Amino acid sequence: MTESIPAVRRNGLLQSCEPCRKSKLKCDHGRPVCGRCIAKNRTQGCFYHPAPMTKQASSGQARPVKRPRTESSNSSSPSTVSAVEYPGLRIAAQPPSVTPGYLGSTSFSAVFSEHRTDISFEEETASNGGVLPKPSDSFRLLSALEVLKFLHRSTICDTLIRKFYAGHLTVAVSHIVMEAILQSVRQVLDTLGSGQNFESQLQDLAHQIFRSSAHPLTAHSSMTVEDYCASFTGENLRWEAVGILLATSGIALMSSADSDPDIVLVAPDGQARDMLRAQVIEASNTCLGFCDTSASVNELLGFYQYNDMLLRTQYYGDTSYLAWRRLGNLTATIYAAGLHQESTRAQDCPAFLHQWRRNCFAAAFYADKCLSTFVGRPPFITYRYCSLSPPLDLSDEDLIAGGERLNQAISKLDAAGWNPEGNSLRVSMKRLRFLLAVLREQALEIALGTFDDTDILQKYNKVVETARETWNACPTHLRYDKYIKTDDDSMSINFARRHIYLDYLYTLFLVQRMVVKRINTGHEALFSTSREVLSIILETTNEREPGVDISVHQSWVVLYYGLPSASILAFELLRQTREPGPHPVMPPRAEIIRNLSIFVSCLSWVARPGDGNYRTCKAVEKKLSDILDQILDPQPAQRDFLGGDNNGLYSLLNWYSPDNWEFDPFEFPSNDGFPY
Repeated sequence: MTESIPAVRRNGLLQSCEPCRKSKLKCDHGRPVCGRCIAKNRTQGCFYHPAPMTKQASSGQARPVKRPRTESSNSSSPSTVSAVEYPGLRIAAQPPSVTPGYLGSTSFSAVFSEHRTDISFEEETASNGGVLPKPSDSFRLLSALEVLKFLHRSTICDTLIRKFYAGHLTVAVSHIVMEAILQSVRQVLDTLGSGQNFESQLQDLAHQIFRSSAHPLTAHSSMTVEDYCASFTGENLRWEAVGILLATSGIALMSSADSDPDIVLVAPDGQARDMLRAQVIEASNTCLGFCDTSASVNELLGFYQYNDMLLRTQYYGDTSYLAWRRLGNLTATIYAAGLHQESTRAQDCPAFLHQWRRNCFAAAFYADKCLSTFVGRPPFITYRYCSLSPPLDLSDEDLIAGGERLNQAISKLDAAGWNPEGNSLRVSMKRLRFLLAVLREQALEIALGTFDDTDILQKYNKVVETARETWNACPTHLRYDKYIKTDDDSMSINFARRHIYLDYLYTLFLVQRMVVKRINTGHEALFSTSREVLSIILETTNEREPGVDISVHQSWVVLYYGLPSASILAFELLRQTREPGPHPVMPPRAEIIRNLSIFVSCLSWVARPGDGNYRTCKAVEKKLSDILDQILDPQPAQRDFLGGDNNGLYSLLNWYSPDNWEFDPFEFPSNDGFPY
């Protein structure tokens, strides 16, 4: 997918990407995307043409494109990763799909749909004549072949995904679906021959996947889970399924320790691991391009886009526009597939698929609130236009069994819909996360919305009351503040409980801060929440588990939850140091100074050089250190440092304003991302 050594032209100079070459601009030759294209937000068009000066044939027939040199399938073991040239995709223009997807009550056909029982007419089914069953040009086919060859060689992907599913509780795609995809893809690829026959078989497979992906993914109420999985695996293998495998393996790779023996076997050094990550990213991006030309939207595409978006937050950083744009595409799929409406989610499908569609919507809804909060932008998916039905607290095994077993499992749920036995911890976590995401959007309305200050207390009281009722209704085994840990609990379980509790606390923090900021009341509640968040953050940074690398998430957790809370406490101590008392609220000074000192120390190591959040953490470390120095060794008042008034205490560290930074936070790629 990328080259370990950049291509060199005949004159000895490094090859430039096509946008820089055509614009006659200096290229930094970065792979897979050069720095200039990243800075100008044109990463999709950045590629290195294998023969940029080759002219097209004048006879009207396209000249055959020479396939870039790669290692043959026989020259290396299946688990060996090799870097190959990856030409830019030239997707030929195709007529848009005639499948409109979900149409709501204001659509052009709404009146007909509402009166379908009053008149007799046969509804026209969507045809797929506008979608070509095969790749329309050799560049597109070549890209598909390279994706399949990468998967054929990289059996490490299967291993990483299975390890990842064994250790993480909040994965979006059911382990049943994931295992079906893994087994099918590996079986299909392993049956391919070798030698010259390998190329033709691989081309046939690519054509077959394009044909399958050109048809809508259908479901019916009597289908079994085997029928459902067979509709996108085996002979019906689709690019959505291949993409889910690639994106999930990328997430698993980013979450695995560099010392993992399986990774060391195929990528023994840092350069090889970086290359492997870049290859997975690029393969997933290529697959997603194929899905963009498919005939329909479905929950499988939603799951794929969700995982791909998570992968990009971890690789490029949560502030990356690439990740934000992927979130927008995911939102478009959620709406077009009707997954935001309960009636569409349940339409002519078995119980297990109904719940999996709920899971897809819940995952997208939660991710939308996380990124919107982090960057301070309005969310894409608005709860006021959605059916807010959380997934049932049932295991996948109960769902696919159906019949009497499913009915018995449903009857055991309590009045709030929770499973009191705690047998389906993975589903329970996703359910709770979704419920808290609904509250987060209500908090964002207060924090980002425009309304009169006279309404803020009423809105604040409503959000806080609902949040506490929701949290108190949760089973004890999900609550970090009530659950008593046992020796059998893994770090992943503890991290999931702690992270969800931080979500709950941070929703309270957001509305409490707005009340203090806008009407100057409620300081005590804000300081209390900030102290609790800060102490939990310090616990999180002290945990380690062999084989699991949570450092890729720690800088995000520290900046997302910890920094605002630490800033509030630091500025309050600074204000009380400089202004004579008495003060209405006196936070415990010794405790806060001690925790702030540890927090500043965490900022010095939580992000590694080269990570996207590294310079951000360094800048924040310096500012908080300066504030601590002022608290511990008070100097004559410097009103310029405080911004000139009391509001300056809270505006100096305005983390969402680019005017406060001396560097570009989008400049470097990142290995940081919010937990899935």
